[in-house]
Amino acid sequence: MNVNLPVEANDFVRSLVAQGKYQSEEDAVVDGIRLLKGREELRAKMAVGIGQLDRGESFDEEAVFDEVEAEIRRIELLSNQG
Repeated sequence: MNVNLPVEANDFVRSLVAQGKYQSEEDAVVDGIRLLKGREELRAKMAVGIGQLDRGESFDEEAVFDEVEAEIRRIELLSNQG
């Protein structure tokens, strides 16, 4: 795929490479596409969550935090054993 970027986008990508943040223009553009993909995935997950809330499907936040903290402790114990 060949893409023609607007001048300001092209200059921005080139400046990122010149600053050493990316090895090539292609690397910078690929990273930008990864970010766009992540944003779209997050939007989709948020839409699912909003739909669940609209249907009254929610969780008690204390229970969720307790579960997360228990999982963190479990992972920490496993990593300390290895």
